[in-house]
Amino acid sequence: MDPQQQQQQQTTATATPSQKQLSKDEVHKFLKSAVDLAIGSGEYHHRAVSELQNNITQYAIKKIGAVKPASTKCVVTCTVVQNTDAGFHITNALHWDDSCDTVVTYNFQNKAMNIVLTAYLITT
Repeated sequence: MDPQQQQQQQTTATATPSQKQLSKDEVHKFLKSAVDLAIGSGEYHHRAVSELQNNITQYAIKKIGAVKPASTKCVVTCTVVQNTDAGFHITNALHWDDSCDTVVTYNFQNKAMNIVLTAYLITT
């Protein structure tokens, strides 16, 4: 490979400053639609939680992945808790660059369950 081809390959592999970052609103919309599509009747069924979480996270990753810049990595987590009048707490600790990395959380609650869906977008 000649030097010009190497330079073109390196340029293709690295992010350019003009690449559009995903807005938090856009990511929030994807997270909300992932939950809305997956919950069906909205009833909590212990045996179905794993499938519910998988459907939600896979949909969210697919939607975010289709529009995110190539230089951005995405992690989606999903917590599902049955409503039993007991509280639950979730904490995230992050160390990153606020100018280019983003975290977006969507909370869903009905009479049967609470769902917390979080997307972490990290620019490499």
